[in-house]
Amino acid sequence: MNKLIAVALMILCLAGSGIIATAMEKGSETVIFEKGRMPQVQFPHHMHQEKLENECSTCHDLFPMQDGIIKEMIGQGKLKNQQVMNEKCLFCHKDRKKQGLAAGPTSCTACHVRAN
Repeated sequence: MNKLIAVALMILCLAGSGIIATAMEKGSETVIFEKGRMPQVQFPHHMHQEKLENECSTCHDLFPMQDGIIKEMIGQGKLKNQQVMNEKCLFCHKDRKKQGLAAGPTSCTACHVRAN
């Protein structure tokens, strides 16, 4: 009986660690992008993951999953200033709009919102 309980606890621990690892891999719920003279963008990361059915490579083929990596890659000259916005955000939003699907904003000020 004790062996059965020990095995059950071990299975629960392993399953629990997988759940925790999966939650950690999702990254921040909201990611803040800062861009020079424009107001920062509060990017709803988890909402996009849900809409894209966790197909991370939709965006992360251009940059790795790491906090602050876009700013770092721009500083290193590996990404251009508005490359992610143009190649990922706007491309996807405009494409979805053309298809008659629900789409995100396509104007600068819809994402770069000035604080009151």
